[in-house]
Amino acid sequence: MPRVPAACPTNYAGHYTVNPGDTMFIISSIFRINLSELVRANPHITDPNVIFSGDILCVPGQIPFPCCVTLDLVQPAELGVAGVALVYTSFVGTQAISVMAVMDALPVGFDILIAEVNLPNQVTSRQQLYPSPQTPPTFSGTTFFPTAASLTPDTIIRVFPANSATGNQGSIKLQGSLNRCHR
Repeated sequence: MPRVPAACPTNYAGHYTVNPGDTMFIISSIFRINLSELVRANPHITDPNVIFSGDILCVPGQIPFPCCVTLDLVQPAELGVAGVALVYTSFVGTQAISVMAVMDALPVGFDILIAEVNLPNQVTSRQQLYPSPQTPPTFSGTTFFPTAASLTPDTIIRVFPANSATGNQGSIKLQGSLNRCHR
């Protein structure tokens, strides 16, 4: 008797019916999603190493490539602060997130701006954003992820100032998640 989920998590892309010879690893590779994401989306499969032909799986949602998300101000009263993130497949085939942020001036005690990308249950990556020569500067930088990593709707992007000498981190200025990524 095939196992069927009672319900799928929010932001799921659809259902998949297991075929003979399938494994969770093969299915995660087909959909380019992280194996742990697939397992977590299917709690009705008590042992992910044992699946049967006919089992129904929930496939976690993916984001469309390329897409763009506007980053929200964490402290809305700050004028002149704005940011966006562009998600795309790089020219070498990896996944990439380019972040651009406009900020009139960095807070006192901080000399760089950092973009942090958090892929839940996978990896957190930080990238320095470099200023353009204009005033106010547009800070930008790109983080690359291997295709084995899953950029999912619950991926979070944060932008904050930091001190390159001390390593101190300032408060988050901009934040957004890929669940709002649009083409």
